[in-house]
Amino acid sequence: MRNTILAAIFLAMLFGCKQKQEKIEEPDVESLRAQVKPTEVITAKAIHTTFEFRINASGTMESANELKVTFQGSGYLEKLHIKNGQMVKAGQLLAELENTNEEFAIEKAKLAYEKARVAFQNDSIGYSKLTQEARNNIELSSGLRETSLSLREAQMNLEKTLVKAPISGRVAELEEKEGNIISSGKDLAVIYSPNQLVLTAKILESDYGRIKLGLKADVYPLAFKDKTFEATLVEINPKVDENGMVTVKLQLDETEGLLPGMNANAVIRSPQSENVLVPREAVVMKAGKPVVFTFE
Repeated sequence: MRNTILAAIFLAMLFGCKQKQEKIEEPDVESLRAQVKPTEVITAKAIHTTFEFRINASGTMESANELKVTFQGSGYLEKLHIKNGQMVKAGQLLAELENTNEEFAIEKAKLAYEKARVAFQNDSIGYSKLTQEARNNIELSSGLRETSLSLREAQMNLEKTLVKAPISGRVAELEEKEGNIISSGKDLAVIYSPNQLVLTAKILESDYGRIKLGLKADVYPLAFKDKTFEATLVEINPKVDENGMVTVKLQLDETEGLLPGMNANAVIRSPQSENVLVPREAVVMKAGKPVVFTFE
């Protein structure tokens, strides 16, 4: 009987302890949730767009339409009508060599031609009825052909003393001044079109497969640290140089303030495949791997 009572008391104590333990292990979730402050997060929308591979390049600007102006004659530079930076039109007179002798030669040639023309008219009565051979003989005997050629030659020699603009554009690299002695073939200046500038740049051989004509680019001239110029890829040299570089040309959409010879960096934008893009700040590292949290 005594043993039975002790066993009953032991079981009662064990059951009571178990109930107490079970009550301790059940936390009040709502109470704990109220004690924890919510974490504030910033959300952003992911966008579905085309990924652009960015190809770096660097080079020098030049005009796509540029010509050297040279003297065709020689002598004393009598008049200079231009200065560096001046805009000129095609055919405009730029400089004049001293041409007294050439003008005198033209007057002599004109006089000789007029005498020959009169002699020809006197000898050409019934000219329309003569044979071609007879006509040629009259022209030769009168001196009409010879004096005509001499007059043309004198006019050409006078033209060589006048330097005219071959194209419309801006004058650059002018170094001559009035009074200088000029030799035939010497450069007077360069004329270029300021609104047709290109950046001749080099890219790595490994980037060649990612480019094609028509791609857009951002150009950053060293002279303008805070300004970007838009450009279009218009030429690709199909040859790799000894340094493993490929030469390309980028046509500038806007050229105001830019000059030939300026150095610039460029980034060519090459569209690749479509992807979902998220802000860089949304990517976090977890266990060494990039992770993006989504909000539903």
